[in-house]
Amino acid sequence: MKLIIMGSGTSHGIPVIGCDCNVCTSADEKDKRFRCSAYVVNEENDLTTNIVLDVGPEFRLQALKYNIKHLDAVFVSHSHADHCHGLDDLRVFSYKKSNANKFIKNRLPLFCNKYTRRDLIFRFSYIFKRKNFGGGIPNLELIKTEKFNLNNPVKVGSIDVIPIPITHGYLKDSGWVIRTTEKDNKIHAIAYLTDCNYISDKSIELIKDSCDILDHLVIDGLRKKEHVTHCNFMQALEYANKICAKHTWITHISHENKHMEAESYIKDNVNNFSELKKIVSLGGSVSVAYDGLVLET
Repeated sequence: MKLIIMGSGTSHGIPVIGCDCNVCTSADEKDKRFRCSAYVVNEENDLTTNIVLDVGPEFRLQALKYNIKHLDAVFVSHSHADHCHGLDDLRVFSYKKSNANKFIKNRLPLFCNKYTRRDLIFRFSYIFKRKNFGGGIPNLELIKTEKFNLNNPVKVGSIDVIPIPITHGYLKDSGWVIRTTEKDNKIHAIAYLTDCNYISDKSIELIKDSCDILDHLVIDGLRKKEHVTHCNFMQALEYANKICAKHTWITHISHENKHMEAESYIKDNVNNFSELKKIVSLGGSVSVAYDGLVLET
C-alpha cells in the first residue's frame, strides 16, 4: 500500500498570495505546499483500490499531477475550505464505475462524520439537495462514519479504513487509520491525523489496536509557536511519542519555516521524547512531510 502526500501545507497554501517572505519566495520545491490531501493506492489480487483523503481547492491540480484515473471512495476529515472545496472536481470520478465500490453501485461514496456531513449538505446544496438534473453535478453518496469502528471498518476494495475521532478547535474532526494485510500476514497501517489540537487517549488506543504494525503516522504540526486549533511541532511530537509509529511525518505546515528549518527543529527535539528516541535508534524516523512524499507499508 502506498500513501502519497499530495499536499502538506496549511489553509493558505505555500506560497501565500502576495507574500514575499523567505519561505514563499524559496526556490526549494519542498517549500511549495498545496493544501493538505493524500492519495492511497493498494494493489492486491489484480484489484487496484484508490482512495483520497480530503479534496481541497487544488484537488484538480493534484489529481492531474499524481495521475489519478479512478477513485473508489473519498474521505473528508472536516468541512473547512482547504479540505473540501475541491468537491466539485469529483464529478469525473463519480461518473466512472468501480469494481472496488461495494457500497453504492451508481455513486461515489464520500465518508465523513455527521458534523461534516451536515455542513457539506448546506454548503454544496446544488449537489445534495438538487431538484433539477442537468449540468455538471458530482454523483456522490454521503456516508456517516459513526457506524464504523475497529470491529466494523469501512471496507473499500482491499483497504480497511477506521475513523479516528480528533478535535480541531471546536470542531469534531476525523482522522483515519488505513490498513491492509501484507505478505507477512500481519496487518500494516498508516495513521493520517491532520487538523487537530487534541487527540484523546481513547483515540490513541484505537490507533494502536487497529494494526500489528503502524508503519507511518502523518500528523498535524503547523509551526513552532502554539496555535488555538492546530498542534505545533512540539505538541505533534508529544502525540507521536504516545502513538509510536515506525515513521512519523509532520504535515499541514505554515509559511513560518522553510522545510529544512522545520526538519532541523524536529531533529533537535526528538531526543526529548523517550519513545521517539528509541524508535529512531532502531531505524525509524521523525521527519517533515512534503508534497510528493510516498509512504509505503
